[in-house]
Amino acid sequence: MNKMTIGGVFSETFAFLKANWVQMLMWVGGALILVGLLGYLVLGSTFSAMAMAPNDPSVAIGAFGRIGLFALIAAVIFYAVSMLIWRGGMHPGEAPNFGWAVQAGPALAFGMIVIMIAAYIAIFIVMLILMLIFGTALGGMGAFSPAALESGGAGAIGGGAIFVMVLVYIAIIVFMLWLQGRFMVAGPVMADRLTRNPVTGLGESWRLTGASQWVIVGFYLIFTIGVLAYAIVAGMIFGGILGAVAGGSAAGAVLTMIVMAALVYLPVIMLSFSMPVGVYRAIAPRASGDIFA
Repeated sequence: MNKMTIGGVFSETFAFLKANWVQMLMWVGGALILVGLLGYLVLGSTFSAMAMAPNDPSVAIGAFGRIGLFALIAAVIFYAVSMLIWRGGMHPGEAPNFGWAVQAGPALAFGMIVIMIAAYIAIFIVMLILMLIFGTALGGMGAFSPAALESGGAGAIGGGAIFVMVLVYIAIIVFMLWLQGRFMVAGPVMADRLTRNPVTGLGESWRLTGASQWVIVGFYLIFTIGVLAYAIVAGMIFGGILGAVAGGSAAGAVLTMIVMAALVYLPVIMLSFSMPVGVYRAIAPRASGDIFA
C-alpha cells in the first residue's frame, strides 16, 4: 500500500486512458448501441401510451415497471462493460471474460447500493439527533431543508442556526466524497483479481485507500469540478455551433445529439472509467498488473 499524490494519480489515469482509449470506444460504443436497441424493444410505445392515457393508473404502473426493467438491464450492461475495460487494461492481451463480467459488475453495483443505503440511514439518524438537540434554535427539522436558506426562513431561524445548517450540509458532502473515495478502487480490485465477490473488492479498497483517503477526496473533488467544467463549456460551444448550423430542423437536432455525445459526453465517460484504475495503480502499483501497453 503506497501513499499517493494527486499528480501521480492524474499521471496514472491519463496513462490508462492513452493506452486503452480504442478498447474503451469499442466497449462503450457497443454498450450504448445495445442499450439503445434494448430501450426501443423494452419501452416501445410506453411513453406514447402514458401520454394518451395520463389518468389511467394501470398504464402508469406498467410503464414504471418497464422503465425499471430497462434501467436494471442497462445497469448490468454498463457495469459489465466497466469490468471488461478494467480487466483488459490491466491485463492486456487476455481474452474478454464475458461470463465473469456479467456477474462481477452487478455484484459490485449491489454492494455499492447497500453501502449507499447504509450511508443515507446514518445521515438521517445524525440529522434526527441534531433536530432533537437543536430543535428549538433551528425551528424544527424544516430548518435543515434548502428552503430555509431563503431570506424569509433565514430571518425566522436566526444567523447561528443558519451557520449550523450550512456546516451540516458541508459535512454531508465531505462525508459522501470520503465514502466514495474509500470504495473507489473496489471495481479495479475485482477486475485485477478476477473475482465475483464484491466483499473482496470493497474490503480491499477500504484497506488500500486508508493511507491516502484525504488525498483521494481532494483528487476526486478536483476531478469532478474539472469534468463538470469541461462538460458545461464544451456543451455550450459545440451546442451553440451545431444549433446555428442545424437551424432547428429535426435532422439537425439528431446530428447535434450525436456530435455532442461523441465530443462531450463520451470523453467524460472514458475518463471516468480510467480514474479508478489510476487511483488503484497510484496506491498499489505492484498489485494492479503490468504497465499499460
